[in-house]
Amino acid sequence: MIPEDDLKRYLPKYLSAENYEMLLQELRAFPDNIDDRMYTFSLEQNILFQGDGLKELPFVDIVNFGKGVKNIPCLVLSNTCDMDIANKRLFPAAMMYTPIVNLERHIQVLRDKGVTDDAIKNHISDIKKQKSTQIMFLPKNKNIEDSIIFLDRILHIDCRSVNRDTLKEQRLFSLSDYGFYLLIFKLSVHFSRIQEKVDRRA
Repeated sequence: MIPEDDLKRYLPKYLSAENYEMLLQELRAFPDNIDDRMYTFSLEQNILFQGDGLKELPFVDIVNFGKGVKNIPCLVLSNTCDMDIANKRLFPAAMMYTPIVNLERHIQVLRDKGVTDDAIKNHISDIKKQKSTQIMFLPKNKNIEDSIIFLDRILHIDCRSVNRDTLKEQRLFSLSDYGFYLLIFKLSVHFSRIQEKVDRRA
C-alpha cells in the first residue's frame, strides 16, 4: 500500500477536484478494484493517446521472421504528445506499442509447456494484482476479454501509419485516469528500477 501523502504528491494536478478525488479513492482501493473502471470511452476520437488499445497494429517475431507480419490488437506505449503528427520535427517520430494477449491463451501456453496448475494459479494471481514487473493486467471490458501486455515485447512504427480519421473504429479503449496512472507506474517500475543496487561509479 502506497502512503497517501506519497499518492497525493504524484497525482496529476490538472484534474478537476471531482476527478482528483475519484482517482485518489480508486488508488486507495488498489489492488482490489482492478476492473473496467480502468477504461474510458469518452476521449476525443481523432487523437491517439498513450494507453490506447487498438484493434490492429503490425506484429512480427524477429526470431521467426519467415512467418511474416500479422495485424493484432496492441496497446500504445508512447507519450501522447510525441505521437501528435502536428508537431514539427526534423524526422518522423515512431510510436511504441506492445501486443495485447488474451489471458486464457497465455494460460494455455503455460499448460502446453508443462507448468503445474499451482504455479499457474499463483502466476495469474500475481498478474491480476499487478505484481509482475514486466506484465500489466488488462481486465475485460466491452471490447476485450481479460488480457495482458508484456512490457518487454515492444515494437514500433512511424506515427503517421495510424490514420487519425478512423481511430473511432480502430480504438478498443482508452485508459481512464486510474488506468493511465497504473500504466505510468508499471512503465516506471519496469524501465527505471532505481534500486538495482549496481555501483556505476567511473
